Amino acid sequence: MRARGVMGLALALAFPAAPVLAQAAPPVFDFATTPGRLPKNVVPLEYTIALTPDAASHTVAGTESIVLDFKAASAVIQFNSLNQKLSKVLLDGKPVRSVVSDDKAQLTTIKLARPAGPGRHTLSFAYAGKIEKEPRGLFLQEYVTPAGARDAMLTTQFEATDARRMFPCWDEPAFRAVFKLSVTVPAKWAVYSNMPESERSVKGALATTRFAPTPKMPTYLVEFSGGDLAHIAAESGGTQFRVVAVRGQEQGGQQALANAQQILADYNDYFGVRYPLPKLDSIAVPGGFSGAMENWGAITYNDQALLITPSSTMGNRQGVYSTQAHEMAHQWFGDLVTMGWWDELWLNESFASWMAARQTDLRNPSWRWWEHQDATKEDAMGADARATSHAIVQHVTNELQASSAFDPAITYSKGQAVLRMLEAHMGADNFRSGIRSYMKTHAYSNTLSGDLWQALDGAGAGQVSGIARAWTSQPGFPLVSVTASCDAAGERTIALTQQRFLLQGLGGGKGHWPVPLQVRSGTGAPKPVLFDGDRQSVPAGRCDEALSINAGALGYFRTAYDDATLARITQSFASVPEADRIALLDDQWALVAAGAQPLASYLALASAMGDTANQRAWEQITGALDTIETAERGTAGHAAFAAYARSIVKPLSVKLGWDARADESPGMQKLRRSLLADLGGWGDPDVLAEARKRFAAFAADRAAISADDQLMVLAIVARHATAAEFEQLHAIAKSARNETELRRYYTALMQVRDPALAEKAAAIALSDEIPKQADMARIGLVGVLGGEHPQLSWSVFTQNSERLIAPHQPFGPMILAQYTPEMFWRALPPEQLEAWIKGKVPADLLPNLARGMEVARFKLAEKAMLVKATDAYLAGKQARAD
Repeated sequence: MRARGVMGLALALAFPAAPVLAQAAPPVFDFATTPGRLPKNVVPLEYTIALTPDAASHTVAGTESIVLDFKAASAVIQFNSLNQKLSKVLLDGKPVRSVVSDDKAQLTTIKLARPAGPGRHTLSFAYAGKIEKEPRGLFLQEYVTPAGARDAMLTTQFEATDARRMFPCWDEPAFRAVFKLSVTVPAKWAVYSNMPESERSVKGALATTRFAPTPKMPTYLVEFSGGDLAHIAAESGGTQFRVVAVRGQEQGGQQALANAQQILADYNDYFGVRYPLPKLDSIAVPGGFSGAMENWGAITYNDQALLITPSSTMGNRQGVYSTQAHEMAHQWFGDLVTMGWWDELWLNESFASWMAARQTDLRNPSWRWWEHQDATKEDAMGADARATSHAIVQHVTNELQASSAFDPAITYSKGQAVLRMLEAHMGADNFRSGIRSYMKTHAYSNTLSGDLWQALDGAGAGQVSGIARAWTSQPGFPLVSVTASCDAAGERTIALTQQRFLLQGLGGGKGHWPVPLQVRSGTGAPKPVLFDGDRQSVPAGRCDEALSINAGALGYFRTAYDDATLARITQSFASVPEADRIALLDDQWALVAAGAQPLASYLALASAMGDTANQRAWEQITGALDTIETAERGTAGHAAFAAYARSIVKPLSVKLGWDARADESPGMQKLRRSLLADLGGWGDPDVLAEARKRFAAFAADRAAISADDQLMVLAIVARHATAAEFEQLHAIAKSARNETELRRYYTALMQVRDPALAEKAAAIALSDEIPKQADMARIGLVGVLGGEHPQLSWSVFTQNSERLIAPHQPFGPMILAQYTPEMFWRALPPEQLEAWIKGKVPADLLPNLARGMEVARFKLAEKAMLVKATDAYLAGKQARAD
């Protein structure tokens, strides 16, 4: 990594006059000019909040005292509130003139009897509010224990704008303050918040717990959880670690407890600023929301993202580690240093995603995590290739629109990929130096992108801010076209050009990027090149060697090679370094889908893999083959293509067999399952027979199939299930011992192909068999059902959309607008799909709808193109064979 850092510095110095570096300095954070609806003349410094929630009535009574800094004399105080009634409102102990709370605007305006002068004043009041039923604000999460007992707990979900649902506050990220929280709840409950308990008193059946004051932080990071909870604990490096869960399930947090200690130690070293809180809780919530939330010192997780049981797979364990690594990265990116406004959400999410991938790869090398992350990058590039895509930094007019800024493909995954590319360009040591400077300079404060660019520019790798801004301030990414020429000695020179890559309309997009390339000839070491122009020529090794300009798959761009160069690469594809193979497969498939390359060019690469085993490369190939197989369903060419697809993957599948070997990596085990699942889906009789044999053993003895193999076997059987087999699968699903098994078994059940059985599966997806804490899984089950039965799935969704979306609030409107078209594009004509959605979402989400509909129309066009191209390819192949 040090060598790459030196080369990065040399390249930066070699291009001092590059046009992209001549841009005006980007703005840096300034509190006074930061966007937001709230006036900045009255600023909160410290909140003292006392809550008494009543879970039975879904109400909360509270008192609040806020130390305010009046920057200038003012007779008006304005802050955020929602669903609260304020009383006994006093400033410095004196009554105010009026209090008006507007739930539509989510604002409370207080007018004083006379202006208060500059300096500190104390606002106090009592209020009555509500406990939510959906995952926003303070909410009640119902659950069923593995033993069948019903219970509920209180917890919080505030990002982006829902702290105001629990307590009136200045609910914008620039308003950092200290929080002193106390809660009065049933004495038998355990309670947790951002800081340790400082005092507890019991009076009858109730207990009041006070928590130590927090550091200065934004409102959306405040956390409170309470209920019949228990924890396991450890101490390491001066920090107390706890994993909290519903009582009786806390031992499932042992792996997460060990992970947290390892990750925090590594992050303390990387960031150069130690984690500043005395404890770090990881709180497992049974349902309520997906993923996790990075509340400072009290991270909440969906319990499926934190707890490991005997039913857990390697994929579950990997998910736990990477999710913890992401949320713990937020303790620096987001908590210690917070974006100034929701425009800059990427400063939280992109960095946490990149840091999590880096950490997961560092501590689990056998997982080959950066190869795993290629799929995430491809998701981002698929979304970013839309003409309607948006920049990583996207304008948010007011905080009520902030939820629409949480675009996983762009804000998280594109940002992660761009940061990895930038780190490779600068060199890892220089990049870390810049990050350390950023953290030390802006601790307990807010930033904009310009603050980060200043820190990176000063890190010793030259001016990189212009490069970084080009990738974060405009949508899309380039297609770099490569044309090679050879001299008499066989030395190769490549001519480079660039244009924006689009799903449709290639050649019509606008944009220009400084592109950090990694140029490799043959299997040699890559050479970094900054391509920062419309055209550029670069020496690139010998013409008799394979070529990659994205060696290591470090770049966020597509590559199109001239025919002769592509033929040379294809000829030696088996010896190309693995990451380079993956990048080429990704790019060639994308070019085929965009109509820029013939299907035969991609299938030639897929065939050239032979029985070379690489999990991500084959995942990419089988994904492409599955796309074609799905497109061919119901056509005359389906059987021929399914046979062709089986011929591509079966040699490697036979080589790997059915049973894992002790020395195999997790990737090889996943590859075996993936190949068998696809062969089963494509009707391979040998695979189906073996799956049925193993299923019969599993029906009799749940230990007959390992947790990792269960979904693969059950899904193969489900696709071809008889009525009797369906009932067996259903009985297995109902016997699930925990939610991990429940999700696995019901997912398999939804893959039935028989239409009558699919109707039964649809009813099951909506039934009470699925407990309250797994409500959010229902929409996923309906989506799985749509893989085989798109019209049925659409019917179920439209008749139950509010119920299916409710567990995913506050993101429900965005799911409807942007992701519904991507889920149901096969179910009905696009104009009908668009009209239905348009009637359900607010006008400010129409850009999200446009993105979703662009994908839907592209997929329809892609399907027609693939059927035509595949039939022609197979016909030509048959003709040559004859």
